[in-house]
Amino acid sequence: MRSYIGIDPGSSSGCIACITPYKDDPIKATIEFSKYTTKEWLEELRDLSTENDCIAVLEKVHGMPGMNVSAVSSFMKNVGHIEMALLALNIPFFEVYPQSWLKYYGLKKDKDESKTDWKRRLREHLSRIMPDFKATNDTADAMLIAHYCKMHYDKL
Repeated sequence: MRSYIGIDPGSSSGCIACITPYKDDPIKATIEFSKYTTKEWLEELRDLSTENDCIAVLEKVHGMPGMNVSAVSSFMKNVGHIEMALLALNIPFFEVYPQSWLKYYGLKKDKDESKTDWKRRLREHLSRIMPDFKATNDTADAMLIAHYCKMHYDKL
C-alpha cells in the first residue's frame, strides 16, 4: 500500500501530513515541526517509510519580502533538513509551488485577506474533503498537500 505525504516546510508552523490507506479506513496523521525535534520527526518519517511505499510532495518555497535574515536562514535550514530526510529515507518527492496545489482546489488568497481568515478558509476546504480529520491552522496546508499528492501521483 502507498502512503501520501504532504509537507509544508514553514519553520514555526510547518508540518508533515500523511494519508496512509489501510483498507477502507485511511489513517491521516500529522507531524507538526513545533511539537517535535528534528530527530523525532525524522524517526516518525522513518517508521512510516519502512512500513509503507511512500511518495511525497514538498511545497517549493523561498524567503519572502519582509523576512529578516535570521528568519530566512532558519526557514531554509528547515527545508534542507526535510530534503535530506526524504533522500536518506528513499522517499521519492516532488516539489510543487503553492500556487499549483492551491489552483487544484480553486483556492487563492485575497489581497486584503488576513492570515487568520486565509487559514480558516483552508481548514474549511479541507473539512469538505476529509470531514473526519480535525485540522488546525498548522496542519491544514500539509494535509491539503498530502491529498494533492494522492490525487496527482497515485499512479507513479
